[in-house]
Amino acid sequence: MSFLENISNFFFLLKQSNYDLALVYSQDSSSFYSVLLLLFVVILIVGYFIRDSFKKAELSKLISNITKVSNFSEFEQKLSKIADEISKRGLEIANKLNLSKEDILTKGLDLTKDFDIKQKIEAYKKISSNFSLISKNTKKYNIEELSKFYEEKSISLLEDNLLKQIENYYKNVRFTQSEAENIDFLVSYANSLSNPLVILKPLENEINKFSFTFNLELFKFIKKLDKNSSKVLSYALNKKIEELFCSEKERISVAILAYVLKTDEKQKVYDYIVNLKDKNHLQSLYFNFFGKSKDIDLDLAFVKNETEIVNDYKEYINSQITYNWKDLKLIKHIINSSGVLRVIGHIDYRNVLERIEKLENEVDFNATVAKILEVSRNAEKIAKEAKAIARSK
Repeated sequence: MSFLENISNFFFLLKQSNYDLALVYSQDSSSFYSVLLLLFVVILIVGYFIRDSFKKAELSKLISNITKVSNFSEFEQKLSKIADEISKRGLEIANKLNLSKEDILTKGLDLTKDFDIKQKIEAYKKISSNFSLISKNTKKYNIEELSKFYEEKSISLLEDNLLKQIENYYKNVRFTQSEAENIDFLVSYANSLSNPLVILKPLENEINKFSFTFNLELFKFIKKLDKNSSKVLSYALNKKIEELFCSEKERISVAILAYVLKTDEKQKVYDYIVNLKDKNHLQSLYFNFFGKSKDIDLDLAFVKNETEIVNDYKEYINSQITYNWKDLKLIKHIINSSGVLRVIGHIDYRNVLERIEKLENEVDFNATVAKILEVSRNAEKIAKEAKAIARSK
């Protein structure tokens, strides 16, 4: 029998047996199972409509309440759920979303107004992604106003709104170490766009408005940029700094030079001082640095520079040699340094060479004596051991 015939036969037998299910089952089990299957399908259908009704009510409430949330995390969570669910909940809910679309957009932007630029970029990307999904999932309802609004806003949020936020950021921010991470993130975002220069070029121009030779905070900011994240921008800014240190005329501030001297790039400062041709700035640096530390290479950098300034190079070199006359390595380092001969003259230079020769002879003599004593001690030790062995026999 067919399924419908089984159903019909079940109810016939049920009536004949005075609604005794056990008797019906014993007489025709196939009809009994057909009815159970029918009941199961009916329950599923009813369950589906109940669940759908509940989901519609839930989504309707969510659309109504999304504009009342107080933090972006909750807003984004609700918006994501709307984007996922809207295609399943029917025309009525889609119309309700259409009426709320402007308020939802306004609320989302309002919740991000106090974010730093890194947070804003992340937030705008999330809103844009959800708007794009809403547009896609509502096209089935043929509400052009709704799908078109979310499609256009998903694009303009990034290409207009976010770009304005980024522009406002780099035009008003102080480029300090604390902002390096945000700039790294901003540059990484720019590099993900089809045209990175729309952000990178004006950003670089804004940074170039500041003094690279006097602004220590800017210098620290540039040095803290992540070369992997900021890439082209970091390269361009660091190249500009390198060019300043290689220049013979640029006046790099005492503050920046003092900072670099505390890093492993101090050789840059030495080379800069050696090649500096600006007499006034060299004199200023002399008063600030020369003889003020135990950095002999920094002091010798001034000696190497042939630019005429007020100085006491000769007295300084003579005192260094006098006070450290037993430190052969240091004395040789000083005397072999460029410019020392010019400063102390040939006679003093020859005297220092003679002193070095005597020290080297003294060192050689002491080394020889030490070696002889060591051999003697070893021989004495061997003799004692031999004597002890002889006695034991």
